[in-house]
Amino acid sequence: MEMSLYFNNLNSLLESIYNGELLSLLGHYLYVFLLNFVSYIWILLKFYKVLCYSKMTFEWLPMINPYVWPFSVFHILTGPYFKFWSTRLPNVKFDKSSIEISAIIGLEALNSLVYFAVKVAHILLVLLDENEKKFPE
Repeated sequence: MEMSLYFNNLNSLLESIYNGELLSLLGHYLYVFLLNFVSYIWILLKFYKVLCYSKMTFEWLPMINPYVWPFSVFHILTGPYFKFWSTRLPNVKFDKSSIEISAIIGLEALNSLVYFAVKVAHILLVLLDENEKKFPE
C-alpha cells in the first residue's frame, strides 16, 4: 500500500516537472528572494544616505562639533565612504584656491544606487507578476 502511494506521488511530481510547474515555482521563489534582497539593500542605502547628509550638515553648522559624541557617530560611519571618494577624485583648482567636490559626487553616486535599486525592484515585480500570470494555481 505504501509503495503504491510513493509511486503515485512520484508520478505526480514527474508530471508537474514535465508541465513546467516546478520551474515556475522555483522562478517564483527566486523572484521573491531577489525582491526581498533588493528591498533590504534599498532600505540600507536610504538609511546610509541620511547618515551622509547628516554628517555634511553637521560639518556646516558652527554650533555643533562633529567630532564629539553623539555627532561623531556620523563621522565614524560615513568617513570611509567619503575618504574613498576623496582619494579617487582630485580637488577642482582655481587661481588661488581649490574646492573639494568628492563629497557631492559621493552623494550623487549614492542617489544613483538608490535609483538603481528601485528600478531593479520594479523589474522584479513585473517578472513576478508575469510568472504568476503564466501559471495560475
